[in-house]
Amino acid sequence: MFSFAYDGSINGDWVSHYAVQLASAHVTRRLNVLHVRSPQTIDAELQEKLQRLQVECQRVGVELVSQILSPTGSVSNTLLSAVGRGPEQYLLCGIRVRPGSRGLLSGTIAEQVLRARHCNALAIRVVQPGLLGQPRHFLLPVAGHHRNFGSGMLCLRLFAPQISRLHIMHVIRLRRWQLVGLSHETAERMRVSGYEFCKCIEKEISEHLGIGSRIVDTHVVVSDDIPREIMITANKTKSRLICMASTERTLPSQLFTGNVIEQVLRDTVCDVVIYRGME
Repeated sequence: MFSFAYDGSINGDWVSHYAVQLASAHVTRRLNVLHVRSPQTIDAELQEKLQRLQVECQRVGVELVSQILSPTGSVSNTLLSAVGRGPEQYLLCGIRVRPGSRGLLSGTIAEQVLRARHCNALAIRVVQPGLLGQPRHFLLPVAGHHRNFGSGMLCLRLFAPQISRLHIMHVIRLRRWQLVGLSHETAERMRVSGYEFCKCIEKEISEHLGIGSRIVDTHVVVSDDIPREIMITANKTKSRLICMASTERTLPSQLFTGNVIEQVLRDTVCDVVIYRGME
């Protein structure tokens, strides 16, 4: 089942367009909208917004089911209890518009859902609401080992029907002092290794999702600043959605300064989705 944590805010309305599009790519073609009641909930306004969402779902052939939940403990626990546990469950959350005292993601319901490893979780920051959840041009930063790309495949499978261009990028991160003495030959050897890594992921995407090389390209850079390179590549390729994997290591903490995800969320000029599959 595909579920969407809807808070009734304007930002939630922007994220809801993604929820409808992603639910239309899910096998059930069903969108389960979850709203946790709060003192700010105004029933008449919420029902009006849900009616508009119903019209959008009908337009693309998605069944809408809405639940208004009374909080039982934290908001994140209330949401996760309503979703259920397991790899067949998806939960989409929005990321706040303006940074809080600890950043855009740190300390939010979205971060708690990503950390929980309760279901397949996605969190989206919308900075281009006019896309209406249909970005078409994607940037996929990758790291680690291609055999660990499972959650990335789960995310891309939902977006696959609307991908018209996919840019895979890999940043080989060195410390600044290492870059100073780096020879051209050594840098090229690193890039070749990076391209081989990206090609393995490209092959896996092609085999599982049928997305061919005609619409996929790869970018490999050697740098001491991953967020900066992601922003440069996003601008250069005119990407409209950056898809980033989260792990316990990459998720923000109280000391979020220097965290790659937080920096990308803060500096981005296009939409960003943070995803984490069941582990």
